[in-house]
Amino acid sequence: MKYLLRIVFIANLLPFAATSQDDESSRVTADELALAERWFHAITSPKTNQGWVDQWVSGALPFHFRYNGEDSHSLLAKWRFEGVAGDSAGQQLAWTDPATNLRVVWHLRRFADFPAVEWLLTFENKGAADTPILEDIQALDLHLNHAAPGEYMVHGANGGRSMIDDMTPFAIQLPAHDRNRRRTQLGGDFPSSNRHLPFFNVESPEHRGVLVGIGWSGNWLARLEVSGQELAARAGLKATHFTLHPGEQVRSPRMLVLFWEGRRLHGNNMWRQLLYTHYVPKLEGKPQHPLVSVNVCFTYKGYGGFLHEATAKTVEPLVKPFAGLGAELFILDAGWYDGAPWNEWLGNWTYSRSKYPEGFRSISDELHKNQMIFGLWFASEDLSVHAPLLREHPEWVRKDRRGGYLRMELPEAREWFLSRIDDFVTNQGVGCYRQDGSARFGEEASDRIGITESKHIAGLYELWDAMTRRHPGLIMEGCSGGGRRIDLETVSRFHWHQKSDRWYDSESDQSSLCGANLYLPGGTINIPTMATDNYGAWSSFGGQFSLGWDPLDRAFPVKQARGQVDLYKRIRPYLSGDYYPLTPCALEDSWVAYQFHRRDLDSGFALIFRRSNADRNFYPADDFFLARLRGLNPEAEYRVTLESSGRSQTLRGRALRKGTEITLAKGPAAEMIVYERAKAHR
Repeated sequence: MKYLLRIVFIANLLPFAATSQDDESSRVTADELALAERWFHAITSPKTNQGWVDQWVSGALPFHFRYNGEDSHSLLAKWRFEGVAGDSAGQQLAWTDPATNLRVVWHLRRFADFPAVEWLLTFENKGAADTPILEDIQALDLHLNHAAPGEYMVHGANGGRSMIDDMTPFAIQLPAHDRNRRRTQLGGDFPSSNRHLPFFNVESPEHRGVLVGIGWSGNWLARLEVSGQELAARAGLKATHFTLHPGEQVRSPRMLVLFWEGRRLHGNNMWRQLLYTHYVPKLEGKPQHPLVSVNVCFTYKGYGGFLHEATAKTVEPLVKPFAGLGAELFILDAGWYDGAPWNEWLGNWTYSRSKYPEGFRSISDELHKNQMIFGLWFASEDLSVHAPLLREHPEWVRKDRRGGYLRMELPEAREWFLSRIDDFVTNQGVGCYRQDGSARFGEEASDRIGITESKHIAGLYELWDAMTRRHPGLIMEGCSGGGRRIDLETVSRFHWHQKSDRWYDSESDQSSLCGANLYLPGGTINIPTMATDNYGAWSSFGGQFSLGWDPLDRAFPVKQARGQVDLYKRIRPYLSGDYYPLTPCALEDSWVAYQFHRRDLDSGFALIFRRSNADRNFYPADDFFLARLRGLNPEAEYRVTLESSGRSQTLRGRALRKGTEITLAKGPAAEMIVYERAKAHR
């Protein structure tokens, strides 16, 4: 290992200039906390218009709706106002229309350790008659201002829609002078992360900005528009236009905003730590760490298709081999019930006695003996045409041409499904619930647009919350057609989520993790891999390591595979730290690299990939990559190991920040740099 005085691969390095130790870290500044506090006090003041906070962010109410044809900003000033009990961390403000008794409650949460505020709205008809039309509910209506020359940029990432560019990042410029480009919209498809991840970062030309997260597992839409020096960001359900019957209540999507100053990546790293600290569920009472998992559908070279073939006789022989490889979670996917194909028998949540004569107990008991958790797949909302519930309880079903959906707004329907989960957890040894499927909502009456979706999604949250209340410690894994339902609400309930239903493409996985880790804590994304070599296996190491292996194959490289699992378990504690992309994430790039750094440990690792296209591009890539690690103390010493060769060396942080030359002469190839603060300097 040696150092370069020249800059190599300059096209990729220019966007990532050298910074001080904390410029891009998650370290929260006092100024950022003070700004968030001033803004919180401004928006919760009884006065309706507080002007601009720090000449930058509007102090007006950051939400909007229309009621009976009138704008909420003018309405609420005339309604009866009440402050509901709260404290410095959380408040509830309420307004009631004296004419119709519509009650609007604004539920807020302010964080003491991050410059962030969260909220949602509830609307309840307290009157004796139907309300007038309630429409255009924008749970977010945030306005920004800037005085410096330049333009706003909106940064985000694609959703998990099973395409090659899943979760890759994007940036949209909003120039005020160009009428065709000064507005954009995100989302607008179902479910929540099908088109875009519902997280975006608005960057102002004054080196500050706001990160926005949307908590809605249905169809949300965000619109951003620039007028002069002002930007308006609005978000909510894609469409709302309804009346409320007496006693009826609905809620809005949940909104989370975080303010940042300085470098944009600093905002992203604060955001990741905010989610990891306050949203991602604990695992066994401790902060989440991703488990090494197995999904049976990927075994026997099934490419995700080993479903109906899975039986007690084919599954049980997998337990000991995967235990020997170090797996910790073992999931049985779709098709464990009677009927084929699997997707035409959804809602039949009774195990097939022909496939599993004794149920799952023999499998789960053997897994527990081998220190593995047993997981089972469900699609809680979906009911196929063959589902018995369509005949037994048609009143619980919202029917469509494929069968229907369980009406999650009905407590009795939720209780029916919960009773199935209770049985599987208590009597069959299930310790992990894997959620798939989603409901798509058809046309509604013109005076009820948005009601069905709103109530169904709120009921779904009630179901998941009841599940974990009844079974504390139950591990929750999200899928929903791949990575199509990742949002603030699911991140707060599920330990991790599958990237998408597109598998076994190392280059795509690298770019996906490069983008997803900007907005999600490390280990949130689950990517199955068939590979055991460094290039293929390490392409999944920025998320949860999911083993799509066939250990019963005589040619399977057991020693190599076990080595990859052991290595992943060594580096996974760093995934919860700060994240630094060392290159862009574009699929066409010849090199991609990123780093995870734990500030509390002053240690971490970096992954560097030279892709196969590096040797096919018109302008061939250099054989060298300058790995300029970030977040390090320039005066400290670190023990640095190149994992491909096992070579170690002690180096100063200043040298690692200046750059370490990595030589990968031919793609596809990978290197991993693992570094730890030398003990003498802790």
